[in-house]
Amino acid sequence: MPKIPTYNVQGRPTAEGTGIKTGIQISPKSSVAAALIPAANQLADYAIKKRDNVEKLEAKKSLLELKAEQDKIIFSQKDNPNDEEAINIYKQKFTPLIEKALSSVGNRRVKELIKQGVDLNNSESVYHLKTNSFKAYEKQSLQVYNDEMNIGVINYKSTDNPILKVKYKTEFYRKAEEFNKEHMLGANDLKKRKEAIDAVLFISDADSFIGSSNAEEQISNLDQALKGESFLPNEDFNKSIYSSYEEKINSLAVEGDPNADYDEALRLANELENFKRYNGGKVVSGKREQSFAILKEKILSESIRHEDKVEKIQQGNSFFAYNSGQKKILETTFYNAFDNSFNKPINKEKAFEATLEYDKRIDQYLSVNPDASPREKELYARDLRMNIIDKYNEISIIDVSEFNLNSNKFYATRETADLQKLYNEYLANPKGDNLLKTLARLQGYADDKGNIDVGAYINAYTPILAKRKEG
Repeated sequence: MPKIPTYNVQGRPTAEGTGIKTGIQISPKSSVAAALIPAANQLADYAIKKRDNVEKLEAKKSLLELKAEQDKIIFSQKDNPNDEEAINIYKQKFTPLIEKALSSVGNRRVKELIKQGVDLNNSESVYHLKTNSFKAYEKQSLQVYNDEMNIGVINYKSTDNPILKVKYKTEFYRKAEEFNKEHMLGANDLKKRKEAIDAVLFISDADSFIGSSNAEEQISNLDQALKGESFLPNEDFNKSIYSSYEEKINSLAVEGDPNADYDEALRLANELENFKRYNGGKVVSGKREQSFAILKEKILSESIRHEDKVEKIQQGNSFFAYNSGQKKILETTFYNAFDNSFNKPINKEKAFEATLEYDKRIDQYLSVNPDASPREKELYARDLRMNIIDKYNEISIIDVSEFNLNSNKFYATRETADLQKLYNEYLANPKGDNLLKTLARLQGYADDKGNIDVGAYINAYTPILAKRKEG
């Protein structure tokens, strides 16, 4: 049989695919899918940044809330001079707030951001606490220093013992040195403090001399002995001396005050006008010349009115005492709590009404007669008291009284009837006792000789009652 020819294959298997082989190279970035890679990367970056920003915002919100609490705590310690104590209090109050804020946050990264922010703020808070404590310390220390000095000056002024004065002055210097050293203020500060002490004590001594017969000489001698110009310039000296004299003068020249002494006030004013420092400088100079002119004019004008005003005040006080006595007599005429005959409700009512009318009539009299003499006022008060006693003795209670201005129609009708009855009785017996005589006398319907015009009183009062009846 014919044989099928066979062939031996020369070569080896290859990994190359089938097809036409070319020299063209394909870039992985040239495909459609590959073109989306940059966009995908940008999207991923944005997502991370957005997450970070959201976390930062959350952390900032928490930090702002904590900062507000920090500020409150810091403010509460602003007057604490002890910085260590202030810091410890801050930590005790703020640490629980931090822990509470962190416990409410679930995100680990946010927690870390909050912690970092708190650490930064804590450094700032400690700085503020220390600064505030130092300021508080300085403020309180200065206050204590000034208080001690002021108390010392009061003690210095209150004594004329030269030994005690030296002691007080030495103590002032010692306190100034301690304060200066404690606050490290330097030599210039200490020098000024001692000069201020010298000035205050000198003015205090000078002030104590004012009012004595040789005040200017004493002040001048002291000023020269202490070399006052070295710590008290001329303008400061003049200003202080003027102020001391002015205060003394004003204390003496109080218009209307019985204890005022305008003669002495004027003497001091003249002394001040001519006052000179030992170096020749005049106290009343510059702007003080105008102030002094006003002061002196005030003293002169007030002194003219003063005596008259004092006299009137004294007279007023005298009449007040007399008037109070008349009123008391009037009251006890009708009511006495310790007398069974005069302690009934009706007695108390009469006493009240009588004294009320007395007060009203006295006030009316004084307002109409402001220039009445003390004697005239006393006579009126006495006569008024007796007339009111007559009036209230003659009636059970106020039946007829033009002082009852608020009477209603019922009382006006009753009063009209009572008035007519009394008037008929008067006409029947003009010389007999009658309430209308008392009322007319109270209203001034009587001449200088005591003659009472009952008819004129009736003619005046009847129209008043008629108007009341009309409402």
